[in-house]
Amino acid sequence: MNTPLLDGPARPLESVHAKFIVELVLGIDNPRQTAIAPQQLRFRERLMNDIMAQAQLRSWSMVDALSENPAMRVGLADKLASTLDPGYLALTKMGHHLHILQQKGNETPGVLQLYATTGERFLRRAEHKQRALSRRGLMVQAGEHSEQVFTRWHAGSYSGWSLAGRCFVALEELRWGAFGDACRLATGEAKALLMDNLRATATQYLAQSINAAPATRHFYHQWLSTPVTPAPMDHKEMLCWLGSACDSERHPVSWSVTQTWQTIALGMPRLCSAMRLAVAMVDEIFQEENFFTVA
Repeated sequence: MNTPLLDGPARPLESVHAKFIVELVLGIDNPRQTAIAPQQLRFRERLMNDIMAQAQLRSWSMVDALSENPAMRVGLADKLASTLDPGYLALTKMGHHLHILQQKGNETPGVLQLYATTGERFLRRAEHKQRALSRRGLMVQAGEHSEQVFTRWHAGSYSGWSLAGRCFVALEELRWGAFGDACRLATGEAKALLMDNLRATATQYLAQSINAAPATRHFYHQWLSTPVTPAPMDHKEMLCWLGSACDSERHPVSWSVTQTWQTIALGMPRLCSAMRLAVAMVDEIFQEENFFTVA
């Protein structure tokens, strides 16, 4: 029997619940959805079953029914959002997408009303979170979150992934949490400062992971090799799912780091330093047009 993913590679990650709930909503009438490899379909089914069990919603674990029923997807997302508190980014993504679906008017009046009421509820919750973040101080929250994530990296919480994969995981954790929220809500000057600090810190930790200077170049395989760990395929599939929003042309480094079942992207340097990789992933993950899109 497979070990639950939430007891394995997902245990140290706070972004998993948010991304999973958002995928439920953005999977409705989404032209960006493309064919998914069989192993990723199996992984998503396992993840759904694990999250349903954790949230005590096993009766909702009907993958085929969910894929064909928009109302069920919205209802499940609403229940999970109430139980798991996905955060500002997830709530905003879902609220905006449901508003778009409601405006399209492609469903029955009952489903369109569900889109409207649930979307409004998500956006109201996002507004409450925005005010709370601002009261506590965006830069303070960003700093505390960044320190927390990089401390986990240093302590080995992400050691089941490749060296570059650890960096990607840390950046995704930051994107979905208080650090990413501060980048979206802060002034341009404050955001630039956060991004500069993030590039420097990610470079430092990635260089330390390979025991080299930040500018020392290594063959890309050294950065992408998955370590020998218990359930290595679970870690590889989790990384692939976390990076499912990446595109080989717009995010060539992040795509190559996460989609290891594919040939590496043309834009992935074959010889690359910690600085080159970290800066590229920060810029790809936090670029403005990617802030509100999820595969």
